[in-house]
Amino acid sequence: MKQFNKNAEAYNNVRSKIAYPDALYASLAARSPTHDAALDIGCGNGVSTVRLQGLFQHVEGCDIGELLIEKARQNYPDLTFSISPAEEFTPQRRFDLITSATSFYWMDRKAVLMKMKQWLKPDGMFCAYKYDFPVAYGPLRDFIEYELVTKWSRHRDPRLTQYDDTLEIMQSCDHLKQARREVFANIIFLTPQEVALFFLSTSYVTHYIEEEGGQAYIDQFLTAVQDIERAPQVAINFDIHAFTAVNGFSSPV
Repeated sequence: MKQFNKNAEAYNNVRSKIAYPDALYASLAARSPTHDAALDIGCGNGVSTVRLQGLFQHVEGCDIGELLIEKARQNYPDLTFSISPAEEFTPQRRFDLITSATSFYWMDRKAVLMKMKQWLKPDGMFCAYKYDFPVAYGPLRDFIEYELVTKWSRHRDPRLTQYDDTLEIMQSCDHLKQARREVFANIIFLTPQEVALFFLSTSYVTHYIEEEGGQAYIDQFLTAVQDIERAPQVAINFDIHAFTAVNGFSSPV
């Protein structure tokens, strides 16, 4: 996720408020064979990694973004973080649970899934979870959707817009079993400024600013959002779509 390096501060401040639902982690922990170790790949600033703390004795994360890992280490000094693409990561142990929070589609998914054979313990679980394009409830909804259609959509990576075939890729891996897709409800309340900063930290708005809108668009967008939405908080739908599978490969490393 190198494209987020230049926006690491805004990403850190806003993304830390976009909490994933407790029900997701409770479900994953309940289905893990033991609770010795968990790994979060594509961990960004560690906001998803830290949710595994307390559920597993050892928790670590890895990400390709140097500045994001720097933030993760500052935010969560008790956890272990490594700078590495998931495809090249070399863990020192096997894990009960491996997660990827809103990052799996940036990876070579089949290559990473094949590594689960050795990275996961027998019956250990992998979960790639994400939210689709967030829906803002209230007067901001039409404005955000207008910006998406007229400005941002052409800058969205095809991996964000095409059908997500993660489940089918999981099912094609002989070592993975019980592959399924689940949905966890997740409504987040943000201030209008935080809503604006969230979108400004996304890859597609970043690309629009760099290639078309220029730095002036940042101020224009922030002002427009706060003029349109006068309520102190905005409800945003960040419902979670989770793809899970269990390691059926039992041979030792």
